[in-house]
Amino acid sequence: MLSCSCDNDDAEWFYDDTKEVAPLATKRMRRCCSCKERISVGDDCKPFPRWRNVSDYSDPEVLVRIYGEGGEFALPTWYLCDRCAGLYESLDGLGFCGMLGDNLVQTCREYGQMQRDAGVFRGQMVLTPNVRVNLRPMAARKVEDGTE
Repeated sequence: MLSCSCDNDDAEWFYDDTKEVAPLATKRMRRCCSCKERISVGDDCKPFPRWRNVSDYSDPEVLVRIYGEGGEFALPTWYLCDRCAGLYESLDGLGFCGMLGDNLVQTCREYGQMQRDAGVFRGQMVLTPNVRVNLRPMAARKVEDGTE
């Protein structure tokens, strides 16, 4: 689900999205956290290191003894395949948040439907009043030449 609210104060876990797309450098393949496609070793992907605050865990007493008060502990890194990484970066550039783990192909479809519902269509040009635009330049040239 698309959201422009980037309030992360009550998030269950956090992630770092500053890593660049690069070849997968692990010993085994990984799955894309969005489309669930296989990412082979050496394929381009975008890693997302994740962590959780100790105080947010369901049983913090044990973790506080291990990591200390206010500490953080690592969660497994999630990966996006090259295709989903491009979708993620595009949607992130538009200001949407909280998409990691969602099916980004479906999220893009949702965005497209929102645009259609708002009256924005691919290839449609909005003309402003008092501005004359010649949409058929070849037809205008033929009229000037007298050939039409």
